[in-house]
Amino acid sequence: MRRRRRPPIGARLAAVAESQHGYFTRAQAAHEGVSDMVLQRAVESGAIERLDHGVYRIVGAGYDPHRQLRVAWLRLTPDLSARERTLRPHLWVSHRSAAALYDLGVTIADVPEFISDRRLQSRAKVRIHLRSGGLNREEWTVHDGFAVTTPARTIVDLASDHMDGGHLGRIAADALARGLVTETEVERALDGRADLAAILELASR
Repeated sequence: MRRRRRPPIGARLAAVAESQHGYFTRAQAAHEGVSDMVLQRAVESGAIERLDHGVYRIVGAGYDPHRQLRVAWLRLTPDLSARERTLRPHLWVSHRSAAALYDLGVTIADVPEFISDRRLQSRAKVRIHLRSGGLNREEWTVHDGFAVTTPARTIVDLASDHMDGGHLGRIAADALARGLVTETEVERALDGRADLAAILELASR
């Protein structure tokens, strides 16, 4: 069996990509000393593919069900390493994108959604919820390489965003049934802004 050749982008950048499901950014490439010309040659040779402005992926890296979300995530924070994005994040997957990431309910998340503690400039089709203070540590976790709101926080955000009651109820019911969250945790997070029992009742309608 022939071994798959490492893409001609250098071992250090290949290691960066490996830590990010095969993805990397132009800024990360520059940091590792890989020029735009080298990237262009790698694209032309079929070793890597350009997915969006400044975002690339190694060809053959495997199927990623969250490709659109991951591309947006990288494009919004192109200079950060995988570790920096999850250790001290200022951008968190949230709302419908968080529910879809957890596979809760029947969620259409065709536009990536994030909470950010700062204004971000992007030409990408994304929805950013600005929260100047960011999130408390207990409000987010790391899932599939993303910093993402916890299931409890996700339910609160969707309730605050006036999601359809039936969809919200199914998301909450799924999270409880799978043990991702407890009723106490959701009620504490809701903090009187909505009634969990009423939300769950809508799940059966």
